[in-house]
Amino acid sequence: MESEETLARLNAGRLASAVESIQDAIALYDASDCLVLCNSVYRRLVGESLPGQLVGRSYDSILDAWMDLLHFDTDEERAKFRANRLAEHSDPKGATDTRTRDGRSFRITSRRTVEKGIVETIWDLTEDVRRQKELDEARALAEAGSAAKSEFLSSMSHELRTPLNAILGFAQLLQRDKKMPLLERQRERVDHILQGGEHLLRLIDDILDLSRIEAGGISISTGPVNVIDVLGEVERTLEPMAAREGIRVAIEAVPQEMAMVSADRTRFVQILMNFGSNAIKYNRPSGEVTFTVAAPTPGFVRVSVRDTGMGILLEKQDKLFQPFQRAGQETGPIEGTGIGLVITKRLARLMHGDVGFRSVPGEGSEFWVQIPADESGARRRAQEVALDGMQGRLAGEDRRLVLYVEDNPANVTFMRNLVATFDNLDLLTAPTAEMGIELARSRHPEVIVMDINLPGMSGLDALYVLRALPDTKNIPVIALTAAASERDKQRGIQAGFFRYLTKPVKVDELVTALEVLLFPVG
Repeated sequence: MESEETLARLNAGRLASAVESIQDAIALYDASDCLVLCNSVYRRLVGESLPGQLVGRSYDSILDAWMDLLHFDTDEERAKFRANRLAEHSDPKGATDTRTRDGRSFRITSRRTVEKGIVETIWDLTEDVRRQKELDEARALAEAGSAAKSEFLSSMSHELRTPLNAILGFAQLLQRDKKMPLLERQRERVDHILQGGEHLLRLIDDILDLSRIEAGGISISTGPVNVIDVLGEVERTLEPMAAREGIRVAIEAVPQEMAMVSADRTRFVQILMNFGSNAIKYNRPSGEVTFTVAAPTPGFVRVSVRDTGMGILLEKQDKLFQPFQRAGQETGPIEGTGIGLVITKRLARLMHGDVGFRSVPGEGSEFWVQIPADESGARRRAQEVALDGMQGRLAGEDRRLVLYVEDNPANVTFMRNLVATFDNLDLLTAPTAEMGIELARSRHPEVIVMDINLPGMSGLDALYVLRALPDTKNIPVIALTAAASERDKQRGIQAGFFRYLTKPVKVDELVTALEVLLFPVG
């Protein structure tokens, strides 16, 4: 008997020692909700203001004493907390968070024992809450910084595109001037202006693209894309650049089973254009660039771009897809930003694909993009643009009227010079959307060319107004704007612009759009 009592005392002592070693506050209540055992942390936390022994006291009396140290915004909140804690002791189900007046945070949990008692634990979460708050604040600052950077870059893109529109626009007009053709040395100088302006434009686009991708602001819209059509478009676009450098561009036959991929067509073209332009820039005189299509991995189509250039040094190859790395060409004569390959890799992965390369110094390089195959084999149907009776309206008229809504004087002068190259075109101009709408209603132009960022009403809002008015709803509107982000373009196309052209304007694109509307064939 004595040994059983001794063993019980030893076990009780061990239990008390174990409970005391726990770093958080812990207490044991019996079936009648009276305190049986607790550690010193619990005593200091909840029972410091109670005189005498804590053991033997009821839970509600201990709770009321501790609540004097807790923070509550209202009496109603205080009463609700007390009711919840008493309910938890009757039927434990979860946890309760609270904080003291001095700003410490705690979480209370209750568990029922086999003997119908309650074990209550109070966890000190003060440091966890503080760290989480710091993380939340840091995340908010990072997001604000990212948003500010994106806003700044978008704004700078617009501000740079506007003067570039005049620089590149007038340079292209000089090239096209048949009444007073340029002398050979003048043409060479204009070519330098165009090359420098186009390089600056590519730099603006690349930085803006990279910023949007890093911020998660690039939207990818995948669908069936015809590889043969895309390669044809890329070849036609690269042809003038290749001709200047004396490079031959070839496309090997595409197997029919590899003709369709699932991709964002615009981004797919962008990747191949980047690979193709690099292959031309870093090639040898009279070199070759070859596009090939294969399927080395089931379910994917790989498009490769192979050149006969100088190749990439082995020690530079592992840094090739890092920002601002140009494989040793950073100080060379060939222009570049060191961003293009980074963008292509991230765009490919957004389309669930990948990119890669192999290069042999002195022999050339091969870059490839691998895109999911379009298993359905569906083909995109070409969309026909309805001109809303343009042919009937133009029939029998000798001269056509174009309205240009633009507040920048240099851009207006450029448009006057462009329209002057047509024998039967007249130009009206308006510096604001409001004036443009009034001129459209009174003069009924055949075509409206509209800037977006205008003082007062925006060009987008002006389009909505024009579409709502019976006498202007059928006038086609071409957007010509420095608002060049993908989101801006999609919004403009959805709004109903006939074409969404961005500054600096490509004169041939604008002329083609005007000719389609003003001088339809058939």
